[in-house]
Amino acid sequence: MIGLDTNVVVRFLAQDDEIQSPLATRLFSRLTRDRPGFIGAVVLAEVSWVLTRAYKASRAELAFAVEGLLRSAEIKTENAEAAWRALGVFQSKRSVEFADVLIAEIASLEGAVQTFTFDQKAAAEAGMKLLS
Repeated sequence: MIGLDTNVVVRFLAQDDEIQSPLATRLFSRLTRDRPGFIGAVVLAEVSWVLTRAYKASRAELAFAVEGLLRSAEIKTENAEAAWRALGVFQSKRSVEFADVLIAEIASLEGAVQTFTFDQKAAAEAGMKLLS
């Protein structure tokens, strides 16, 4: 298994750099079930931020990208169950960020009865509790 950093995943997904994107694509093409790439939860959260903020990806485009990573047999994702649950919540809501839902789902699966936040959208749509 090899680890994949956010910038490598983004270059692979965005295909926007004439030097780095082909390198990332070549690396992804060499991944197998026996030698997968590993995407940590932090990387998945960062990918969602970069795609939505820097690349202006729509919610549907982001969901498609995340689902593709999660479905890939050649990629192992940290907290995959939480990521799948977060994707489902993200797709069913209108404005919550994927990373916020991922945070809440990871905490829930680890036994947290509540995740507190100052973010009103996260409290309203990610199942977090507003700290006030």
